[in-house]
Amino acid sequence: MHPLVLDCVLASVILLGNGLSLHQRRHGEEFLTLSGSLLIIAGAVFMLLRRRVPVVALALTTLVGVTYTITQQAKSPIGLFMACAAYTVVQRTERRTRAAAIVSVVAVTVVAAAVYTDGELFANLVNGLVVLVGACIGEATQYRRAYLRELEDRAVRAEQSRDEEAQRRVIEERLRIAHELHDVIAHHIALMNVQSGVAAHVLRSQPDEAERALALVRSGGRTVLQELTVLLGVLRRSGSPLPTAPTPSLLELGALIDSFTAAGVEVDWVPPDSIGDLPDVIELTAYRIVQESLTNVLKHATGAAARVRLTCSTDALAVDVTDTGGTAAGRQLGAGHGLVGMRERVAAVGGQLTTGPEPGGGFGVHAVLPLETGVVGDDPGAAGRRPDADPQRVPGAGEFSTRFGGRC
Repeated sequence: MHPLVLDCVLASVILLGNGLSLHQRRHGEEFLTLSGSLLIIAGAVFMLLRRRVPVVALALTTLVGVTYTITQQAKSPIGLFMACAAYTVVQRTERRTRAAAIVSVVAVTVVAAAVYTDGELFANLVNGLVVLVGACIGEATQYRRAYLRELEDRAVRAEQSRDEEAQRRVIEERLRIAHELHDVIAHHIALMNVQSGVAAHVLRSQPDEAERALALVRSGGRTVLQELTVLLGVLRRSGSPLPTAPTPSLLELGALIDSFTAAGVEVDWVPPDSIGDLPDVIELTAYRIVQESLTNVLKHATGAAARVRLTCSTDALAVDVTDTGGTAAGRQLGAGHGLVGMRERVAAVGGQLTTGPEPGGGFGVHAVLPLETGVVGDDPGAAGRRPDADPQRVPGAGEFSTRFGGRC
């Protein structure tokens, strides 16, 4: 229903109720005057202004109600016009304005009924009570509407949060897949590239060596295809509880280093006596750090010798990969996806990563991986940290501590 039509219907109902109430006897006579009828009609007209000028409508209906109370000396529901106007004032105005308006109207109505009326005082005070009831209904309606708006806002925010969470998970999954693709493929492709170059170089002079190099290329290609097949199977599986993701462990580190040795990289590798049972994510992170570091040596430091060491304490695993520099004079610190991926992996497990030139020449990658989730605490021996370490560190990690010398 249109608001104006609704107000007209409401005013007509109140007007009819007032007209019927005037058919009462006072001292044995019918009490119905022209002035009373005009005041009631004026109250109905003024009430129609409540949506446009609520405070003015409340003031005019109050004036009509007080005038009726004083001049007619009769009980009548004319206060309903005031109550409707008060309801709208509460709905449309701010708190101080509506509080002042309602208090003023009630005070004026009560004073007029107490001072200027005869007979039943309580009956003439009903108008003030009716105004309070109308204001209370308006306040309750206001609170309910605010509550419903808050519920709607919460629902909208919850929906947005769900969308943002879903988008965040998609981004994280894409990043994880990018890491796996890079780690699975990059070093094999680098090995194949080197071996194919060797084969092309010695094809005529040393055919046996060329054949050996091409065999390594075939083996690397076969490995890439196998690992891609496994990775695609992980991406395509639906609801399978089996962990089919490619997660190499440190037990396979010897085979990884042998593959780089076959490609011509001299690797100084001494397996630790005992590493013990480590979390899968720590083993995978350590494996990927060694893999990416040796791949960088193969790609950027031709002819360099590498050194790989793993040391484990009671609360962390330290991974150190250094090289002698070779001919890679133009290697950029922190450039490419490899070092970025290493930093992200180490940050994901709450560890510390330091990369940069070594004091004696070459390049070094040093990582400390906590065996439990969280950032490794400061070590008392941190005073021996290298002054020339790469300032780009894992966000949230502290300064790089000295390497752990103990065993798990």
